[in-house]
Amino acid sequence: MKSKISIIVLSVLAIVLITGCGNEEQKLKEQKLVCTTTQTEDGMSFEQVISMTYKDDKLKHMTMEVNTKINDQTVQENWEAFKESMNGQNKEFDKDGVSLKVSVNDKNYEYKVTLDVDVENASEEALEEQGLSDLKEDDSTLESSKEAAEKDGAICVIE
Repeated sequence: MKSKISIIVLSVLAIVLITGCGNEEQKLKEQKLVCTTTQTEDGMSFEQVISMTYKDDKLKHMTMEVNTKINDQTVQENWEAFKESMNGQNKEFDKDGVSLKVSVNDKNYEYKVTLDVDVENASEEALEEQGLSDLKEDDSTLESSKEAAEKDGAICVIE
């Protein structure tokens, strides 16, 4: 279970970190790209929403939410073990422009992780602690990020 969520989280972060096509046309206004990926597997449903704010076609802020809901009774019976495993890999964090928060709904068997990054103001140390050390050097544009996310199955809209 935990490896599937880790793979989803890592794949989306890879999209943000690796897609560096570079667009010569700079966008002068602030735009937000919101990409959603959903998946149901082994009695669990996952919804991942990444919101990326660009200004002058450069990433300024990113929020990623991964919502996991347990739908299968057998898996629900192992809810405590699931939570313990997830809590082990998702330590709450709030430092220098980077935060990771966990929200748990025991009644509905929901586990939500929210990663929020103020790319402009985040310290190198805080980014490194969350495995995001290359984020400030990322030269992906809004369009290249959108194309890469959609290629990986996400549904994206520009707001």
